[in-house]
Amino acid sequence: MEIILMISMVIGLGSFTQGLTGFGLALVSVPLLSLFIDVKLAVPLAGILGWLVTFPIVWKMRSHIQYKTALILFIGSLPGSFIGASLLKHLPSEIILIIMGLILIISGIYSFRSKTSLFKSTSPVASAGIGFFSGALGASVGEPGPPVIAYTSMLPWTHDQTKSTLVFFFMLQMIGAIIGFWYKGLLTDDVFSYVIKAIPAFIIGMLLGMFSYQLLHKYNINYHRVIYSLLIIIGFVLITKSL
Repeated sequence: MEIILMISMVIGLGSFTQGLTGFGLALVSVPLLSLFIDVKLAVPLAGILGWLVTFPIVWKMRSHIQYKTALILFIGSLPGSFIGASLLKHLPSEIILIIMGLILIISGIYSFRSKTSLFKSTSPVASAGIGFFSGALGASVGEPGPPVIAYTSMLPWTHDQTKSTLVFFFMLQMIGAIIGFWYKGLLTDDVFSYVIKAIPAFIIGMLLGMFSYQLLHKYNINYHRVIYSLLIIIGFVLITKSL
């Protein structure tokens, strides 16, 4: 019961984060879950629940999704998932995480200081490249989110466009990841048992996160500054994790 309670608390925090920002369930949950269950259980557990949380958000925000950009990002991530692992396998995962952490910290600080968006508009070439990088990182170190999060935060999009497009992209990408979990034999009875038992906390966290997102609009809180702050925090987490 103690382990179930701890898992539920972590999943609740992760789903709250993703309900609020559009990402973060796996980034928040996996390091914490790994403190008291095997990482081979933590990764698919967070992956399945992180995928489930995308559906209600995508449905609710479907009118704001930048479908063209999201699909290009997804298409770019497919070869990245297959080719990226072999291209990057000569680098230790710790080095990759340190590089990504530094990129997130630098891009987050730059975005805080910048008065305008870094990019004036999306580019199919840039979007495909970011998607490829995302797929490559996901295949090599299991962290596909940071490149896409950083990229969308630097575009002149509204809060709703940024969040909805991120969630839609992750919804598509997680299909491949879950198939990979199944192929590698990681979807065990223990994983499904933990998923079922964590569902109540998962739903509560998701609803609170989505409600808090509405409060950002109501009180005119700068959504992008929340994203930039999380980018910097995630960057430090990745560097600390790799060290």
